[in-house]
Amino acid sequence: MDSLIEILRKLAVFENLWITFLIGAFILLAWYAVAPFSFFKKLGIPGPAPWPFLGNVPEMSKKRGQLFLFDKEVAEKYGRVCGVYMGRNPSYLVTDLDLIKQILVKEFSKFTNRPLANVVSSSVVLAKGLLRVQDEDWKRIRHTITPTFSALKLKQVTPLVHHSCETLCKKLEQIAKLGTKVNLWRVYGKFTMEVILSTAFGVQADVQTDQDEPYTPNAALLFRQPPLSFGLMIFPFLRPVYQIFCSLFSGFGTTEEGKASQFLINTAKTVLELRKQTGKSQRKDLLELMLQAEITDSEGKQVSKLSEDEVLAQSYTFILAGYETTSNTLSYVTYCLALNPEVQEKLIKEIDDAVGDNETPDYDVVQNLEYLDMVICEGLRLYPPATRFGRLCNESCTLNGVKFVKGTIAVVPVYHLHRDPEYWPDPEKFDPERFSKEAKQKRNPYCFLPFGTGPRSCIGMRFALMEAKMALVYLLKRFRFQKNADTEVPLQLEATVTMAPKNGIYVKIVPRA
Repeated sequence: MDSLIEILRKLAVFENLWITFLIGAFILLAWYAVAPFSFFKKLGIPGPAPWPFLGNVPEMSKKRGQLFLFDKEVAEKYGRVCGVYMGRNPSYLVTDLDLIKQILVKEFSKFTNRPLANVVSSSVVLAKGLLRVQDEDWKRIRHTITPTFSALKLKQVTPLVHHSCETLCKKLEQIAKLGTKVNLWRVYGKFTMEVILSTAFGVQADVQTDQDEPYTPNAALLFRQPPLSFGLMIFPFLRPVYQIFCSLFSGFGTTEEGKASQFLINTAKTVLELRKQTGKSQRKDLLELMLQAEITDSEGKQVSKLSEDEVLAQSYTFILAGYETTSNTLSYVTYCLALNPEVQEKLIKEIDDAVGDNETPDYDVVQNLEYLDMVICEGLRLYPPATRFGRLCNESCTLNGVKFVKGTIAVVPVYHLHRDPEYWPDPEKFDPERFSKEAKQKRNPYCFLPFGTGPRSCIGMRFALMEAKMALVYLLKRFRFQKNADTEVPLQLEATVTMAPKNGIYVKIVPRA
């Protein structure tokens, strides 16, 4: 009998321990569910109410593919500075122009890094790309390769761009002649891929004429929504586990994106090895310019040069930053010209007057086409390739009365800024006159940020604009674009890494007499 009582007593103790454990686990789970979501309330910053565990991810998920509309709705409802929770991570949504200037320029030392630095990757090479590298490493690499994008260096790669522009025109001549229905967005994608391979990798691939080329399909895969991105927002402690998983299985190509990334890295490695074997190249491509790039001190001694991995990482980054963004810009400008024939005629006249019968437009002439620049800027305003960007706060500070806490993210919703009626009257209208010299002088420059601004702005901005301007000059000397039955109005948009036309771009291509 005593033994039975002792057993029951032990079972009761065990049961009590188990109940205590469950209660403790429940309390811990409840704390985890709501603990971070009083952050903005304590700071007096308004924003949408977060869900337990999820933050504002459910609302974002509803806008999946159109997160820029979520930004717009929140900013319009809650004001110039508001708070949202990317999972458990607090993010300030900032549309106050003076505060944007503080974050991106004046107090840049407190907001140096991009949130991309926290993105999980199995590749050591990718972590050294300019978009993700941090602090002093970023400063050194940026300083080293900045001269690569000078006007002088861009002139050196212009012949490579001319070659691809000629091929693009021949492609459109065939399309116009046959009257084929074609998605110009994909056509422009092959053009920009050919340009970036030629100028950055030193690969002379006939991307535009080869139906089976592997480059654009692989690059396109990299612009999908990153796998498990929302899950890692909600459960950030799983990042190390996911990192280990990626590292262990990266060699097996577990995802299409992983295979695509590795293909492009291997392409760069092959070219780099060949360049090392053959010595200095006569090609004036960006790869050669990076290999030669170095910084010297006041005594003329070399103090910085890129490692092989760093050169590979920047080459890969050029594809990410230059392939879809520029093809998107060309697509949107073409679409806007087709819907606004009076703008197109004015632009054609400017090009004809300046370029004349010259079949290879001069770099300086193209760069000085004022109305062309206005048209492209207005296209970038309506359809910015990057709809938002962010900066990590690395030092707690108070700016304009707003307290920013170390480890949080300041997000600039570019799409919303570009369509804010306070800065852009009738914002949905395509009107290049917004970018006349007089109009720009009257407007705060921080409401137009297609390439960001400040020390960490897009390093390839000059190259992207040169490529887009050169392509449009070639095209408009030979064709007009017109709206037809296949032209989608209004244009449906979706965005993961960049903002793209959801159903493509279809217009009529008419050869000029």
